[in-house]
Amino acid sequence: MTVDLLAQNYVSSKEIDTILSLALKLNRPILVEGPAGTGKTSVAISIAAALQWKLFRIQCYEGISVENVIGEFDYKKQLLAIELAKHSNNDSDLVLDNIFTRKYFIERPLFESFINNEPNVLLIDEIDKSDEEFEALLLEALGERQITIPELGTFKAQNDQQLVILTSNNSRDLSEPLRRRCLYLYIDFPTREREKQILVTHTGLELDNPLIHGISGIVSQIRKHDLKKLPSIAETIDWAKTLIYLGYNNLDREILKQTLSVLLKHQEDIERLDPQLSEILRLGTN
Repeated sequence: MTVDLLAQNYVSSKEIDTILSLALKLNRPILVEGPAGTGKTSVAISIAAALQWKLFRIQCYEGISVENVIGEFDYKKQLLAIELAKHSNNDSDLVLDNIFTRKYFIERPLFESFINNEPNVLLIDEIDKSDEEFEALLLEALGERQITIPELGTFKAQNDQQLVILTSNNSRDLSEPLRRRCLYLYIDFPTREREKQILVTHTGLELDNPLIHGISGIVSQIRKHDLKKLPSIAETIDWAKTLIYLGYNNLDREILKQTLSVLLKHQEDIERLDPQLSEILRLGTN
């Protein structure tokens, strides 16, 4: 299956295309690792759009639980059903049996994606922010393509056209059982040439435009420094659009200093680079 990511303004690579093709053919999840801001989340969103598949997204965080991703029973609705049964003289045992059904279950993205009979992409974003307990609950879903809810039973994925993509910023090591169940893709910051292509896609400028050459080179130089946060691809695009909006066709030290806060989001990073801006400009525009 060919996936045209460029139509979604995502400039792919041979590695991305290969792993995506294998995942779709083998029906395997993809674990995408790499630094923050390199396009890991964007690639999942772009794949869903390119395939015209429904996107389900789980944003992980510390303390995320089974209830947050699979679902939970609506206790208020259950209690109301019991109270109504009491007042209407209905069989209480029958009501108790019926309140543990899907009618009273609040479905969350992981469960929804599995019972959905339409092709879909399930994005589990920043899995490294969750804990090992959360990883463990994913093993059944990723390995056997099924989810078990004690009160409701086991639910298998409704079709083979489901792509699961997990992203990680490497803030902690993920378990080997989780890794074994996935194909692996590492997305680093783009090469200068690929970042030029990305800028062309998002700005409409020509590849040989001096501004495209200068922006890609300067950002590449900035990422070589030890900063609290390196500029992401999205911030590079924002900087390019800023320079175009301000009418700058060429870059000098004053323009770089004036607009640096579009690229860097920590004052200490801006101050750290200030003495080196001339050298960054010289190396980046060559």
